[in-house]
Amino acid sequence: MKLYNEVRAIIIKERLIQSGDNVIVALSGGPDSICLFSILKKYSEEMNFKLLAAHVNHMYRGKSADEDENFVRELCRKNDVKLYVKRRNADEYAKELGITSEEAGRKLRYDLFHEIANQNINSKIAIAHNKDDQVETVLQRLIRGTGIDGLAAMSFSSGLLIRPMLNISKKDILAYLDENEISYCIDYTNNLPIYGRNKIRLNLLPELEEIYNPNIRDVLYRLSQNMSDDKRIIEKYIEKIYNETIEKKEEKKIVLILDKLIEHDDNEIARVLRRAIVDVKGSSTNVERKHIDNALMLIKSRKTGKCINFSDNINISISYNYINITNGIEKIENFLYNVSIFDDINIEELNKHIRFEILDNISDIKDKNTFYFDLDKIKGDIVIRNRRPGDSIVPLGMKKSKKLKDIFIDLKIAREERTKKIILADEEKILWLEDFRISELCKITEGTKKVLKLIILED
Repeated sequence: MKLYNEVRAIIIKERLIQSGDNVIVALSGGPDSICLFSILKKYSEEMNFKLLAAHVNHMYRGKSADEDENFVRELCRKNDVKLYVKRRNADEYAKELGITSEEAGRKLRYDLFHEIANQNINSKIAIAHNKDDQVETVLQRLIRGTGIDGLAAMSFSSGLLIRPMLNISKKDILAYLDENEISYCIDYTNNLPIYGRNKIRLNLLPELEEIYNPNIRDVLYRLSQNMSDDKRIIEKYIEKIYNETIEKKEEKKIVLILDKLIEHDDNEIARVLRRAIVDVKGSSTNVERKHIDNALMLIKSRKTGKCINFSDNINISISYNYINITNGIEKIENFLYNVSIFDDINIEELNKHIRFEILDNISDIKDKNTFYFDLDKIKGDIVIRNRRPGDSIVPLGMKKSKKLKDIFIDLKIAREERTKKIILADEEKILWLEDFRISELCKITEGTKKVLKLIILED
């Protein structure tokens, strides 16, 4: 009961599980996951949450992997726990993606976990990472080269992920299973120095314990906890700067104010950029120091139109006094809608609606989304579209036409935003450009008999 009480205390202290949650335990069949499964099953009887399980058969251990799958299936059947199973050869998947088998296996697992979470409301994904895993992660990141964030390693919770056994040693896990006579599977590949993490566990850690410090595991674990504390302090400070520099925040796009961000030093800017990437991507995984250094050079150049691409389709660009961080490049294709002035137009590409009305005179009510035109000055059919090469308009109050390209430059509208601007045109000319003005050639005068009213309705 000692180990159960320790894990239970962490769940309560860190608020990892709430009543009504769907808790998906990552169940490989190994000792760690079986221990977590046993504890969560018992705790679910005490607290009202539903336990689910997920298992990935990586298929590279042949019969042994199938036996693990069968073991997990039988365990879940006996405990009346719904099990989700995914079968995919991790070695073949790794070749498809051009990554290591270890990385491919991890991707397969986490893809399944999040797929299940999307199917069940109030989901948590319980991972059996323990104290020894934390130590191995810290060493692995040290060897690769890392900063405070990397040394902080794993936390008890991160998004949907929870790690209730993060402070429990492997030795205590095995003792719990032995005392309670709980069976588990042994993955023989864990004892082969074929992966980087295995080499750390089998070779490096024992040597550090024997030659340098017999308590090295405790030392490294404390280091990770200290770095986690420092990381929280830094994040609180960076969050303040981040919020002060945000101009616009969307699901896959963050716009930062360049002048405000450039006031800070490079290290602060770098962390703000990482923070923005987390918002548009969900994490800063695969964002390396070289990416951030390139972004810093771009920001200091202040060159409008310049763009750099990170991994995972993350892009950073400069647009006048703004920095755009986007997840993918949103491309708006050419669109054109023929207008019947009695019908509303739904511009699907922009999720906007245009409404037309015919009036005998101008309404007294005016706002930024309402425009008026002399109907008799409109020639032929009317269309709603976006820009085309060579477009020009005679702006209200002017006698000569002006190219839309020059207007966009004057208004400091970013290139990627220009195809999103709505144009109203007849067979001869542009009547109106969104966020600019109507044409001089269709303005209302004292002699106007019929008025065309245009209203923009945004969702």
